[in-house]
Amino acid sequence: MISNSLEKPTPDLLKKAFSECKELRFSKGEFLFHQGDSVGYIDLLVSGKLQIFKVDGNQNEVTLTFFVPVQIVAEWAVLQGNDYPASGRFSEDSIVRRMSVTEVKDKLKNSIEWNQILIHSLTNKIETLNLAINRGLTMDSLQRVAHFLFYSNPEFLSLKQTQISSLLYLRPETFSRMLKQLKDLGCIEIQKGSIVILDRKLLLHLISENH
Repeated sequence: MISNSLEKPTPDLLKKAFSECKELRFSKGEFLFHQGDSVGYIDLLVSGKLQIFKVDGNQNEVTLTFFVPVQIVAEWAVLQGNDYPASGRFSEDSIVRRMSVTEVKDKLKNSIEWNQILIHSLTNKIETLNLAINRGLTMDSLQRVAHFLFYSNPEFLSLKQTQISSLLYLRPETFSRMLKQLKDLGCIEIQKGSIVILDRKLLLHLISENH
């Protein structure tokens, strides 16, 4: 994979890349952007959590993903010159650092490091999307939860259970039942609201079973 051939930007490197940018604070429930808004900047999520979602024809929110620190938000829309394809709302108090589109384009012309940062960020998002598509189309509920837990970075395991269930397109009660099954099997335990993985081998076996 392309991203594996590039040096992975560390959180400190990302913060340094945005060190001269304006820092903004948002409260839980505030929007960073709405679907259809024009894109004028790239944001770096420094702390907090950002829910990305769309509203379907029945006015139900469909969660696409959550951003957790430290991640770049909406770089693809900036590079393509598109409007925001979805809405972004903070699920807890958060801090972002903001860079204008003009500055981003200038850096891309003059900085190899900046090109590598954006390439790595984009390829990571593509890989995450491919995992989500595979999970949603080919797996039953238990496999879907096991797959999410096995492949997700640790920050995602501290999301609220209702947030994870929405990502997996499962009812909260179904997700809770699958967690109990995995806990009974000795795969996981729940500590202070966070899911702790105890047996990755067994999770992988459950993903592969009948798949």
